[in-house]
Formats: sequence, C-alpha cells, structure tokens
Amino acid sequence: MSKRRKKVRGNPAREPTQPEASGSPGAAGGLRAFRQARREGRDISTTPQRRDDVRQGYLSEANQRAGAGTDSNPHLLLYALLGLMAFLFAYLHLYALPQMNYFAGGFSMPDSRLLGYSVEDIERLRNVMDADGTGQLSFLHRTAGILFPLSFLLASWAVVGLVMKRGVIRWIVLSGAVLFAAVDITENFLIDRILTIEPLDPGLVAVSSVFTVTSWSLLMILGVVVIGSVVMSLIRQGVERR
Repeated sequence: MSKRRKKVRGNPAREPTQPEASGSPGAAGGLRAFRQARREGRDISTTPQRRDDVRQGYLSEANQRAGAGTDSNPHLLLYALLGLMAFLFAYLHLYALPQMNYFAGGFSMPDSRLLGYSVEDIERLRNVMDADGTGQLSFLHRTAGILFPLSFLLASWAVVGLVMKRGVIRWIVLSGAVLFAAVDITENFLIDRILTIEPLDPGLVAVSSVFTVTSWSLLMILGVVVIGSVVMSLIRQGVERR
C-alpha cells in the first residue's frame, strides 16, 4: 500500500497561502505562519493579523453583528421596563382605582384627585366606605401602589443611564424619580391612615393632600422628560441610519 500522503482537495483552508509559502518574516499569514517562523528561528516581532476577525483594518461582518447585538441588549431591557411601567400605571390609575368608586358611593379615591382633597371630602368617604372597601383600597396600595413607583424609578434610571447625555440634568431626573417613589409610597399609607383613624385628624389630612399633589406633579413632569428623551433618542437613531 502506498504511504504517499494524499492531496487534500476542495478545502481552501488546508492550502498554504502566499505568505506562508514564501516564509517571509512578518507577513500577515495568520497564526500558522507565526508559529512556523518561531520554530525556524526567524523574526517573530511582528504579530500576524487574525484573518477571521480583522481584514485590512476592518472587523469582519460576523464580528460587527456580534458587536451590534451586545449593544442592543441594554435597550431591550429599557423598553421592557418602560412597558412594565406603562402597564402598572394603566392598571392602577385607569382600572383599579376607578373600580374602587363602587365601594365609595361613586366618589373618587383620594389617589385620583390631582388637586388634593379637604377634610370634608375624607369625611364623606369615611361615611360611605365600609371595612371591606377600606380593606380593598389598602390591599391595592400595598401591591400595585408600591410596584408602580418602583417601576417608574427603574425605568427612569435606565433612561438616564442609556439615553440621556451626560450632564446635571441626568442627576436631577434621577433624584426626582427617587423622590417621586418615596412620596407616592408614603402617600398610600397616609391615605389608608386617614380613612381609618378615629377621630379624624385634620392636620394629617392636609399632609396627605400635599403628598398627593406633589406625587402627581412629579409624575407628570418626570414622565414628560423620560418619555421625551426616549422618543428623541429613537428619532436620532432613525436619522443616523439613513
């Protein structure tokens, strides 16, 4: 049987390239040429290019796609947080709280009053709401009432880190989001307190009303800034791709 080595056909990767065949030092012949030069004692000061990653100073198409994929992952998280925030807002303020009007004789909940409320408003609610109604409102405050401000804080944090440019405005928005979450959660417990405390404390009602107005003001101002920053970023990306 002949021991002659068969020639590999149809596989260009096994065929020696021109720099490898010539054996010239420093040629961009890949890792095989680099190792061959080192074994033969020739000059190995020049590191060969990686043919699979860089060709004539440019990244290969596969590496460009990989780089684009890793860059887009944080933005997917950002969009997911924004979607969660919008869902919780719609559930809490557009569905759950209006449903609570059934337990209050048609009167709106204190959370929904953008301009605040008075002692007379709270007295009216206390007269028509029973223990089941206040219990349902307290449960809503401890679930969606806490999840929504926390989701708003996380979404604002993601927008500040990924979308907004460096500057003092970023810290203002982030600080405002932290303040909104603290005020909104505190407001929930204050409302539960003034609906059940005996006797009713007018000073506590005034403090709770101020917290409600402040919460709505922060939400509207920060919401415009956060959503506006995301929209402007999407428009800017669309213009750059053209």
